[in-house]
Amino acid sequence: MQLEILTLCREARYNGQVLDVAGAFDILMTPRVPLVVPVCWLAGRVRFERIEEGPHEIKIMLIDADGRLVAPEIVEDLAVQFAGDLPTVCKAFAIQFAQLVLPEHGEYAVKVAVDRLCLASVPLYVRPGK
Repeated sequence: MQLEILTLCREARYNGQVLDVAGAFDILMTPRVPLVVPVCWLAGRVRFERIEEGPHEIKIMLIDADGRLVAPEIVEDLAVQFAGDLPTVCKAFAIQFAQLVLPEHGEYAVKVAVDRLCLASVPLYVRPGK
């Protein structure tokens, strides 16, 4: 399995076939903390090989620089099924974070694991500014 896309963004939609992503970002500027982000999305796409067909578990964590959870972790079952003779299949996701609270300036990370194997991590920087 391979994570092809992983980004935080202002908006994401997945209709079962197409993943639409708008406004990808990795830096938030704020004069004061805690910062409350009213709405943001995590968009991703994982490609599976035919040998990986079957049930899987995806886990998503948002952590601070010390590895502490900033939001509740997301754990979902993921069924990978093949139709036809394609050698690979993609599973995409668009997950909304509402009222996300980032308590301090600094570095955060979103980590994605499938079957307890960390596939990727993307940073999120909260910096002082306007």
